[in-house]
Amino acid sequence: MYLAKNVLANVLKITTAKDLWGKFGELYQAKGVSNRMYLKEQFHTLRMNEGTKISDHLSVLNSIVSELEVIGVKIEDEDKALRFIWSLPPSYEHMKPILVYGKETVVFSEIISKLLSEERRLMGGGSNVPSEGSTLAVDTRKKNSEKKNVIC
Repeated sequence: MYLAKNVLANVLKITTAKDLWGKFGELYQAKGVSNRMYLKEQFHTLRMNEGTKISDHLSVLNSIVSELEVIGVKIEDEDKALRFIWSLPPSYEHMKPILVYGKETVVFSEIISKLLSEERRLMGGGSNVPSEGSTLAVDTRKKNSEKKNVIC
């Protein structure tokens, strides 16, 4: 009763929920070589456009990865992290070495966390708490004739 007409035409004679879900799987979760190749191509050629929010780009990547996993293609956490880094636009070029510097392995959740923090900082909504890799400013001005170092 709530299916679009073009979908309803494909499942009109089905009487059980199990058979209906099976038919939906056949129609919309194609596991063939062409679908697998298409999804892998989407994954490997993914690019983030300038001005796109990290969270929006993350949704696109996660959607592709989910579709790949549904058809039996396993994407490792490090591969997902590296694909995300490589897909960043030129405005994030300075972040790429920072994200992988000194790492034995690259962890997807860490990469996303750092990129979201950097995006907040660039948008002017960053916190005043310094993060790993940030620079501290030291105020060495004389105050009340004694020298103090103030960390901002």
